[in-house]
Amino acid sequence: MNISDKEKLALKVIDTWLDYRSRFSDLPGFQVCIRKESEIVFSKAYGYANLLMKKPLTTKDLFHIASHSKTFTSCAVLQLVEQGMLNLHQSILDYLPEFKNHKDKRFKQITVRDLLSNRSGLFRDGIDSEFWDLQKPFPSKEKLIEDVLSSNLIYAPNECTKYSNMGFSLLGLILEKALNIPYQNVIDTLVLKKLKDTHILTDYSDHQKSLFADGHSRPFLEQKRLPFKHVPTFALAPATGLCGNAEETSRFFETLLLGKGLLKQDAQKELLSLNWSVKNAPQERYGLGLQFASFPDMELVGHNGGYPGFSSVTTHALGTKYVVSFLLNTNEVMPMRAVRSIIQIFNKVDSTFTSEEAKKAIIGGPLMNKWWGLVFVLTKKKGLGFPLENWAPNDEVMVLSSQNGEEYLCDNLIGYASIGEKFTFTKGKDGNILSAKLGSYPYLLEKTFLNALKGTLLAPNT
Repeated sequence: MNISDKEKLALKVIDTWLDYRSRFSDLPGFQVCIRKESEIVFSKAYGYANLLMKKPLTTKDLFHIASHSKTFTSCAVLQLVEQGMLNLHQSILDYLPEFKNHKDKRFKQITVRDLLSNRSGLFRDGIDSEFWDLQKPFPSKEKLIEDVLSSNLIYAPNECTKYSNMGFSLLGLILEKALNIPYQNVIDTLVLKKLKDTHILTDYSDHQKSLFADGHSRPFLEQKRLPFKHVPTFALAPATGLCGNAEETSRFFETLLLGKGLLKQDAQKELLSLNWSVKNAPQERYGLGLQFASFPDMELVGHNGGYPGFSSVTTHALGTKYVVSFLLNTNEVMPMRAVRSIIQIFNKVDSTFTSEEAKKAIIGGPLMNKWWGLVFVLTKKKGLGFPLENWAPNDEVMVLSSQNGEEYLCDNLIGYASIGEKFTFTKGKDGNILSAKLGSYPYLLEKTFLNALKGTLLAPNT
């Protein structure tokens, strides 16, 4: 794999930032995998698989990747469409006759494509979704059918894009009918075996518990994050049941979106081009089992996932060769911000430094004071200072310029900060950055700062 000097520089910044976020937040743990042209260029686990036991997280630990499952289901459906066994524009009643007497007459209008694109009009999670709170088991196939039969549609088919786990669960039934094998075997046959030696599971089972990281709550009880139990998803597996790690999840998405071997060219082109606006979410679109998101600086396509104790995103930045997977073992909404920031760091380093500058650049950090943690990237003429305190470092990145390679100015600081005052850096004999000053305000290496901080704190019984 040919990794440029700019990319190597960006990856060092990304690792420093992620390591800092792991250690100075209350998150249990997370995995990050970055792929370029089918190869892993970065893979690392941070924090703990179980926060109470302080069991370190590894890159091989499995997570519930939840709604990523929809993209696996979509891949299987599109393969059967290629083989002429399914038709996207056909009524689902042709494949699921048990719903022919549905009380809502609009139900017969639902097509396979409507289910794939979340435009069926079906409810999101059924009549009673206490299974999401782990208060009862996820629905069986019989319960799924019963709930769908007993409920009216929320919207007419193809009226709007409204997310539905039940809709994707019905796609699982269609796949089973088409091949006359259980859904798990369908995914094994059409997807996982083609990836070869993958460690993705089609649902959780207790005998594999030792392979899993534990999912954690938000800090509800005594302000602590506590681990949840693991449960299988049964009939909802096509919507939310699959399990994997960041390396294997990113491998599937990279192969599907950029690689070869899962879909033919026409189906892959349709997969990346067909999408519809999500109701009341103007920057979001949903395609055939894929989420599309528009931001001022990038277009992303992939999927996210949420399961009790787990949050995740895997995405491809259109126009680049990168696929990024971020898996977190607690319920938070920041994984999308994290993957966006990873792409932004690549882009910022690429647009700031030439290849020759990147080769000679030095990195210093974390450098800390009572307000900030920063990582600096310096060349003789320019530099960047990335803040480490949040999941969007590029929003407040400091852009530095220098005339003499010793003193730097940052023109994008706000007026309340020390704008116009000089950044100076102290370096060791090896050229590494030991400390920095913005005007008269110091930034110290993490260990030095934390040792100094101890002398400013009240003694426990003061």
